[in-house]
Amino acid sequence: MRARTNLAIAAMALAVVTTCGTAADTASPEITASPIDTTSLQNTTTTNADAAIAQADSAADSDSSTVTADSASATRLALLENTHTLDDPYVGTYGNRGYDVGHYTLELDWDPESVVLDGRTTMTATATADIAEISVDLYELEVISASIDGEPVEFAQSGGELSLLADPPLRRGQAFETEVRYSGTPQEAPGALTSSAPQGWRTRDGFVYVMGEPVAAATYYPSNDHPSDKATFSYRITVPSSETVVVNGDLTERVDNGDTTTWSYEHRFQQATYLTAIAIGDFEIREADPSKSGVPVRNAFASFLADEAEPIFDQQDEMIDAFEELFGPYPFDVYGSLVVPEGFGGALETQTLSIYGEDVRRYGGFAELVVAHELAHQWFGNHVTPQRWEDLWLNEGFASYGEALWFEASDPDFTYERWIREVWVPGPRHESQVHRPDVDDLFSPAVYQRGAMALHALRLEVGDDVFFDILRTWIVRFGGGNASTADFEALSEELSGRDLDSLFESWLRTDQLPASLNGVALR
Repeated sequence: MRARTNLAIAAMALAVVTTCGTAADTASPEITASPIDTTSLQNTTTTNADAAIAQADSAADSDSSTVTADSASATRLALLENTHTLDDPYVGTYGNRGYDVGHYTLELDWDPESVVLDGRTTMTATATADIAEISVDLYELEVISASIDGEPVEFAQSGGELSLLADPPLRRGQAFETEVRYSGTPQEAPGALTSSAPQGWRTRDGFVYVMGEPVAAATYYPSNDHPSDKATFSYRITVPSSETVVVNGDLTERVDNGDTTTWSYEHRFQQATYLTAIAIGDFEIREADPSKSGVPVRNAFASFLADEAEPIFDQQDEMIDAFEELFGPYPFDVYGSLVVPEGFGGALETQTLSIYGEDVRRYGGFAELVVAHELAHQWFGNHVTPQRWEDLWLNEGFASYGEALWFEASDPDFTYERWIREVWVPGPRHESQVHRPDVDDLFSPAVYQRGAMALHALRLEVGDDVFFDILRTWIVRFGGGNASTADFEALSEELSGRDLDSLFESWLRTDQLPASLNGVALR
């Protein structure tokens, strides 16, 4: 037990290095095609847009010599909501407002010889406000054409933003479909926080894989690249016939085109954009033992390391069983892990198919902890997803506590006193807020470790029966969607019947740590 849990210290550092950072597009060159004038659309939100727009329309239809249709149209545009950004400080301009995506269809044609990706992405969505412009995130790929509901439209690219002009404007509640064709050599989006690595589409010698948090999608398809806008996905990926394509979701078709093969995958569950896993190259897919409840488990490994890597994941079925007892049914239709032939010091909980670097082979007993962590994320972070990045502890604190819950379920010698002593790494970075951490410290150890300790403090306060009722109700009430820290606090008080303000304040929103937990000193 001691050898295993001592490695948790390294696990936390590894997880932080793996996922920290964001992608900023401020240094990107400007690319413009079919330019549109969006000046009138900047900072033009209104609380009474419907009435003002109706007035403008009425004016356009009148016989007044002082009002023209053109001026009414300008008034209409000026009153529509700015869609360019959600103003989430952790990701800069990534994430857009004004619409809700229902489904993405990605048609990608990858040529490893020329290192060019040709793409066509169809996005079905519903307007959540009156909008004259649809803004999506797309990094360093050149748009060839764009349409809304089958009609070609004007568009403009600037940095990591692509804007499509809706003429006539879309009204609140209106369903629409965009199609964007684009091409280029995908570039990893540079990290802007702490010491983060580039993120997104990663082209390597002989293979490709996609990984990044908090930004990844914009590097290979136009999207609302923010966790608040989840959608379902279809993938049609064409590659040379010598290559295998692995994607999270279900393989539905493989079409031999001669020199190329098209792989089709469907993911019918709501998913945040950064949680897609894609790998292209020499990979082998292997079936593993299902859970007792019947959840299939399938893994994908770079072929040359498959035999060595496979045993690392042989407890995934047992982990699913243990977590289903605690959290409720596994929320998706399949689970497994993907190991790519590059070490990157950690893992990411891509939905239904967590991704690992080849260095997982050298983790020893620590690998068990990481595998449990990424599996716990399928409930916490993937099925229930934070509304904004300020609530990241709802992902990482919960998954870190999931490690302890797995040890509790599988090791008869486990105690929480030992867990706290051996996992807890005192230091100044724990003397910081867990909820709304500093912008340059989003993936701080406090978000992981102190977040996990906050959950254990809540469990001690309300008792096991209420605590696990809170977790299961959290999954039922918010599963498939988004939630916030305020939602979790309200649910905890609702089910416990207690005022928990001071507990959450001391663990989540003050710099100074509580002095101890479970009798173990923390500072």
